[in-house]
Amino acid sequence: MNEDHRGTIFIVDISGYSRFVAETENEAGSLIVCGLLESIIDANRLSFNISEIEGDAILFYRHGPAFPVKEILSQFEAMLQAFKNRLETFKESFPQTSALSIKLVVHYGVIGRFAVGSYSKLFGQAVVEAHRLLKNSIDTHTYALITKEYFNEQGQIDFIPSTEATEVCEIYDVGRLCYTYFPYFLNTNPPALYPQDFSLGKTGT
Repeated sequence: MNEDHRGTIFIVDISGYSRFVAETENEAGSLIVCGLLESIIDANRLSFNISEIEGDAILFYRHGPAFPVKEILSQFEAMLQAFKNRLETFKESFPQTSALSIKLVVHYGVIGRFAVGSYSKLFGQAVVEAHRLLKNSIDTHTYALITKEYFNEQGQIDFIPSTEATEVCEIYDVGRLCYTYFPYFLNTNPPALYPQDFSLGKTGT
């Protein structure tokens, strides 16, 4: 049965995944990625539903009102810390894991859902847009990206700290998408937003 509800799309994606796969034997690599994805899921404090795990990304969603942006960033920071903690257990034996991090895309809109046998899939324009936003021009690979639609829905636009966030609009095959992104620095305890004068360097994905 098809269902349409307004809600939040929350995608956490592992940055540096393609290079890691190329540099790591399959059995060890799959165990490491599994552990890292589990750490993200275990830190899901806002009780998002999981639609699917797509290799290096987890598609979370939640029907209903949007959380305040402060809570979204706190949720991402909890996932970053959990990811970092799990990463530390692998770095000595697998130094290539030090290049891994995570990024977040948060969007709001109509979330469709349909069943194929025993599987449930999300669909709709908002879902497509959220996936497109993973291919953006942000010059770092640890960040939280929150769309204009999400900000409009939760109504706390004045929250954005101008010294830490950047507003961007880009053209995709689905049209013009606008968002604000918050760059993070993973190698602090706990992981934190980049300071205003930090010079961001492109790290690749």
